[in-house]
Amino acid sequence: MPSVEFDMGDLSHLMGCPYDLEELRERIPMLGVDMERLDEEKIVLEVFPNRPDLLSVEGFARALRGFLGAEPGMPEYSAVDSDVTLYVDPSVDAVRPAVSTGLVLGVDLDDYTVKSVMDMQEKLHLTHGRNRLKVAIGVHDLDKVEPPFTYKAVDPDSVSFVALDMDEEMTLSEILEKHPKGRDYAWTLEGKSKYPLFVDSRDNVLSFPPIINGELTRLTPNTRNLFLDLTGNDQHAVDVACNIISTSLADRGGKIERVRVERV
Repeated sequence: MPSVEFDMGDLSHLMGCPYDLEELRERIPMLGVDMERLDEEKIVLEVFPNRPDLLSVEGFARALRGFLGAEPGMPEYSAVDSDVTLYVDPSVDAVRPAVSTGLVLGVDLDDYTVKSVMDMQEKLHLTHGRNRLKVAIGVHDLDKVEPPFTYKAVDPDSVSFVALDMDEEMTLSEILEKHPKGRDYAWTLEGKSKYPLFVDSRDNVLSFPPIINGELTRLTPNTRNLFLDLTGNDQHAVDVACNIISTSLADRGGKIERVRVERV
């Protein structure tokens, strides 16, 4: 089971209701988690695989609000249609056919919450995403790119871009050989003659799933509008992960908007 660690100040803020530590110590295990630590500073938990929503502090706070009676019933989240389109090329069908996407606008981020988003992403990759093979997640600064977007598969040496945490362009093949994430996850594309890619209308690369995002769309404390890309080999699992990410960001003040997906 994955272990997660949440800051109690952040958890308290997201809960939005008073609580007693002794009551939490008694009741949190009833959520189906193993609690390793709980004090005024942090809470450390082991989460069972059937509750991927509890891998984020936002999801855990949501569950606690319901369990403690502060917000009874199923939480409701609304989404409206955007004017953004994702074109899905048939070339991805033999590589990573499942895709889900969306926008979350007006999110209030800072250094801490950017790290929190990344932690949630990696926990979902490891567990729900089966180490990125079943589901991989990209979260991007929407204001750095220009819709519409395209999801396609390309020859490994035909495209170069600056991958996250790098300062020079590399081809997709070079990323698998030289980038730490490329070396770690090259096995997910073993046997594939083409590799998946998200690009914008100007051919800027957003991500090379399931390996690495582009440096161009890195999240910063100034990011307010987000584009989500999720890919994999199981459409239901990809959709579930998209819902978890979207609602967690909505709990940070974001507004969820749907992206029109067109297969070309």
